[in-house]
Amino acid sequence: MASPSTTVSDSTKPYFADYTFSDKDDISYLIGSGKTAIVAGATGYIGRAVVRECVSRGYNTISLVRDATKASLDEALSGSSLVECDVQNVKEVQRLFSEIASGKHACATYAGSDAHSTPLPIDIVCSCLASASGIESEVYAIDYQAALNLLDAGREPSVSARHFVLLSAFCCRNPLLKLQQAKLKFEDRLHEQNDMTYSIVRPTAFFKSVSGQYESIMDGNSYVLFGDGAVTYCNPIAETDLATYMCDSAIDEKQWGRILNVGGPDEPLSNKMLAEMMFRAIDKPAKFVYVPTEIFDWSIGMIEWIARNFPSQKWEDVLETAKIGKYYAVEDMLTTEEEEKFGSIKMMDHFEKIARDGQDPFTPV
Repeated sequence: MASPSTTVSDSTKPYFADYTFSDKDDISYLIGSGKTAIVAGATGYIGRAVVRECVSRGYNTISLVRDATKASLDEALSGSSLVECDVQNVKEVQRLFSEIASGKHACATYAGSDAHSTPLPIDIVCSCLASASGIESEVYAIDYQAALNLLDAGREPSVSARHFVLLSAFCCRNPLLKLQQAKLKFEDRLHEQNDMTYSIVRPTAFFKSVSGQYESIMDGNSYVLFGDGAVTYCNPIAETDLATYMCDSAIDEKQWGRILNVGGPDEPLSNKMLAEMMFRAIDKPAKFVYVPTEIFDWSIGMIEWIARNFPSQKWEDVLETAKIGKYYAVEDMLTTEEEEKFGSIKMMDHFEKIARDGQDPFTPV
């Protein structure tokens, strides 16, 4: 078989390589050949990269999605089987995993192959689930319960999935927020069970999350910095590098049963340094607006007073949102340990790419 094509259409360049195989291709030499990988949160920023990595490794890759018709428009998911699933519905998840274990829902590479007429073992269950808002009701429904539904379904004797990969978060080391507490609660459930091996991957930050002001400065606006622009430092990791790391963690026994902090190859970068890199990439003069971090304390204090005197879940959610804003404005997302750095794509590479081709249109910040 020829090596997978790296030719991509103009509409998706340069985000995806074409790793789609036909049922005539010999993929037996690939590490995922004859095995199934299930990816939950497949339409998310990191989930899409994990799907691409699993497909490229030859897995019978199954992408759990809410809307298969919509997901079919995303070339990042090509080569995988798109299966609709409400991950919050425990019975639906259990039924689906049982069907997958019995050979249903195979991707095209395997569905049409006589060589793979028997059910393929579920080798990896990867949870890239994350709540969009960070409010208490959502994080315990998604980051905890939905992830637990996946774990429990994989542990069923009729399923016997081998390894669970959890996309967690570096910020869980200082869990002041509900979203971090929900993630930690699920991490505890992973530690407690012994039916599946597992790896807990905690990336520092994503490239997309630190380029959220790209469109604004392209429109001629100033870059907004908190404090003096050096309040926090980070070393984000590229989505493709992170996907490689996550899939590697499923086959490297030294990584099993561990919390794995991981950042990109850059040295510590302040927000101002990131902004200057972005301006340099788009060849515009840097201009900034400085906002004191105390603005968070003022707003949080006011919202706390309202929530205390007019108690309601609405105001509790507003308060949590304000706390999230402050947390990421004042906390480092940085690992300086060399063994916790991974990948080859640096932040400037990303900025130059989006300056040339625009940001990935499929996923929000």
